Amino acid sequence: MISRRSTPSQLIATCLLLLIAGHETTVSLIAGGALTLMQHPHELVRFRDDPEVAACGTEEILRFVSPVQLTTRVARRTTRFGATVVEPGEACVLLIGSANRDPDVFADPDTFDIGRADNPHLGFGLGIHHCLGAPLAKLEARIALGTLVRRTRRWERTTQQLVYKENVALRGLASLPVALTPA
Repeated sequence: MISRRSTPSQLIATCLLLLIAGHETTVSLIAGGALTLMQHPHELVRFRDDPEVAACGTEEILRFVSPVQLTTRVARRTTRFGATVVEPGEACVLLIGSANRDPDVFADPDTFDIGRADNPHLGFGLGIHHCLGAPLAKLEARIALGTLVRRTRRWERTTQQLVYKENVALRGLASLPVALTPA
C-alpha cells in the first residue's frame, strides 16, 4: 500500500497493480454481465427500462458472474470453519464464486435477479481486503452496460461456443462475438 515512506518503485508497482487488476476484472465483469443479460432477456429489459435497478443490477451481476473466483489468505490466528481448524501461518483458498452462490446467504442463489436488494456478495472482497478500485469498477460497469442496453434493442450471439481465458483465479471470456441492433 502507498504511504509517505513508499519508494518510487513501490508507487509504480501499486499503480501497475491497480491498472492491471482493475482492467482485467472490469473487462470480465462487463463481458460477463452482457452475456448474462443476453441469457436473461427479461432481466435485460428491466435493466434497460428501470433506472432504479441500475445500481443493484450491477451488484447482482458482480454476484452472479463473479469475475474473481478465488483468492488466498494466510491465517494470522487459529480460526475454525465448521469442523476445520486453520492454524496461524496456514494458507487458505477462499472460493468467492462459490460464496456468492451460498444458499445460506442468498435466497435462490442460482437465480439472476437484477433487482436483488439484499446482496452481500464478496465480488470485491471484504473488510481490510476490500478492493481499492471497487467504486471505479462498479461505475465503469454500470456506465458500459447501461449505455449498451440503452443504445441497442437486440443482442444476438454470433457463436454458441464460449471460450474463457485460462486463469484459475479470474473468470473472464476470451471474446464475446455479438451482433447488435441499434435502438
